[in-house]
Amino acid sequence: MKKSATVTGLRGRQKEKRRAAIISAARQLFEALGYQNTSMEAIAEAAEVGVATVYNYFGSKGKLLADILRPEFQALYDQGDELLSAPPADPADGVLELIRIYRHFQDDWHSRRLLTAVIGPGLTAEPVLDELTIKAEAEVKRQLAALLEDYQQRNLLRAEIAMSDAAVILFSVFNQHYIEYVTNDEVQFEDMSECMDRQLRLFVALMKPG
Repeated sequence: MKKSATVTGLRGRQKEKRRAAIISAARQLFEALGYQNTSMEAIAEAAEVGVATVYNYFGSKGKLLADILRPEFQALYDQGDELLSAPPADPADGVLELIRIYRHFQDDWHSRRLLTAVIGPGLTAEPVLDELTIKAEAEVKRQLAALLEDYQQRNLLRAEIAMSDAAVILFSVFNQHYIEYVTNDEVQFEDMSECMDRQLRLFVALMKPG
């Protein structure tokens, strides 16, 4: 009985080790070559496992990338919710601070070739990645709306504005810059960030009373 438990524990550790090796290899290849240009065979070779093992663990290349990104997205959602619990005093500062959380994703959107695989619902490579981006968009909009409604209740934003609508517009500004940046290597992160911040501040200013 004791020997059986030891064997089971060893197999579990080996399985986790193989899974970690596959994820590490896939991440490196996705970042270097891009999602579309990375094959499951290349991932298997880099991880030193059989390609059947990769499929057995993850099912598809899309599910593999989703498993890589899902914990990172969750960490961003958690940071956003933490901000909501104690937002900055000024609405514009709050909006910018929330958006900056998502701008830090993947080391300030460093891995453009990887990020093109999750560019937006209907534009991604596989349904599982569509699901991931749909949830991400919903979370960012939810947090933006909650943040704006908090400021509105404190009379810092105009009462007649539907903050759910305002959140959609602010997200659209963010998303437009995201898509332009990850699909155009000529766009510099600093320039894009400055332009995004300026447009977000302008829109928030238009919502303030008086």
